[in-house]
Amino acid sequence: MKVCALFGHRDCPENISEKLYNSIEKLILQKNINVFYVGTHGNFDKLAYRVLKQIKDKHSIKIYVVLAYLNNKDVFYDADETIFPSVLENTPIRYAIVKRNNYMIDKCDCVICYVNDSFSNAYTFVNRAKKKSADIINIGSYRFD
Repeated sequence: MKVCALFGHRDCPENISEKLYNSIEKLILQKNINVFYVGTHGNFDKLAYRVLKQIKDKHSIKIYVVLAYLNNKDVFYDADETIFPSVLENTPIRYAIVKRNNYMIDKCDCVICYVNDSFSNAYTFVNRAKKKSADIINIGSYRFD
């Protein structure tokens, strides 16, 4: 089982959906990635989830929505499966997203991201994944060299 985590800026344009779709499909076909982790905050997560659901109609993949909070009223998914990592059980709310994202990084083999700058939380998490030798595919403008 190979896992891909998806991270991106809270604000992202809808017009990246085709590039996102093609990147995900390439991982499925060329790297045998079959499990995808996506968060629940911001436009990128919403878009990533919609694209994954489209791809699931064509490919046999598993989509996990990884929750930062158990009582999240902003969950916009009709998810097949959700994960609430046990490390979050006693975590104060202000640290929950950071811990959730670190959980996703610890579990992933690769990351698809939408990152345009180096001063965002998305960059911080993707850079951490890069340091653990995860493959990085950025559909944004920042270059992780």
